[in-house]
Amino acid sequence: MAKFVAVHNNTPVFSPTYEYQESTLQLPFGEFSIFSELKANRVSPLEAMVTLTLCYRSNWSSGLTWRTSSRRLADLLHASHRYVRDALQKVLGEWAGRKTQPKGNIAGTFQLIHHRCNPQLIPMDEDDRPLSFAVPRGIGGIFERLFAGDISWKAALVWLLLKLHSDWRTGVSDKISMKTLAKWTGFGKQTVCDLVKQLQEKGMLQRLSKPWECSVFQLYPKPYENRAERRRAKRKQEKWHQKEMRAEGDWRYSYNGCYRVNVATTEIECRTERSRGHWQPIKDRERHQVPKAIRRDFDRSIEAAQSLRRLFGGPDNAQSGSHSAQGGSHNAHPYSTGDAQPALPLRL
Repeated sequence: MAKFVAVHNNTPVFSPTYEYQESTLQLPFGEFSIFSELKANRVSPLEAMVTLTLCYRSNWSSGLTWRTSSRRLADLLHASHRYVRDALQKVLGEWAGRKTQPKGNIAGTFQLIHHRCNPQLIPMDEDDRPLSFAVPRGIGGIFERLFAGDISWKAALVWLLLKLHSDWRTGVSDKISMKTLAKWTGFGKQTVCDLVKQLQEKGMLQRLSKPWECSVFQLYPKPYENRAERRRAKRKQEKWHQKEMRAEGDWRYSYNGCYRVNVATTEIECRTERSRGHWQPIKDRERHQVPKAIRRDFDRSIEAAQSLRRLFGGPDNAQSGSHSAQGGSHNAHPYSTGDAQPALPLRL
């Protein structure tokens, strides 16, 4: 609980219980996320909180949750099992699917969907990763306080919305009114005021604005004091520029060795451990499954190969092994696939 230290003029001084975060977890945000659906009142507050709790109990990269039952969720949220069970059923229809079924006393796992939309429409950050923001985890974290019963799940949801609309370097929220929070959550305005008061009493936030001004809060725990700087994309690209993309004839291989593209036909193939090294073509409707960074490198390779063909007078749609690119022929070009003329390496 937050401490209010009395001074000589009987004015309490706010002192948070946990001032700085120790660790963080990622939650999805942006268009098509659970937060955008909540603010548009297309999901209920409890459905949103169940989804976010499953995000807490999952691997962010894979979206696979730990073994979690509806009763376990009800215990964590300190809510009625009946309402949590009904909310989970709706979440399973849109935001998650059964990965493993429960067996006896062993709960099942779920496969989460962070952004419910076409894969090509998922909002991305500057590093070509789905949009996410960091929330404090560990001692003093919002979910830990919720699971311990220090705050209600409704108060936790209000805090997460304030965190979403805040400066992630300082933890100071944007100007926001109680009416706006009530509209986003579906709670009554007086309920939101009571929840904010509860968060303040528990040391989770401090009001910085005047009572007659639009609300601005300092959220606790604060972000790291010495926050690590984000690696710039240019620095990451320079690392790849130091090595050449492997080329065999018209084929260009990705750096992880799992994909290759034919710069003459633009066909993409992949191989996995299950295929035991055999290359399998990827259909056009499945191209979105190729990582964006690899697709971007392949596009550059195709563009560079077409530029070479235009430079040496060859057709842009030349096929590998065609009559105009036979090894040893009098009109062979430097980009041909014959043994006499190896393909020029491309530096990306």
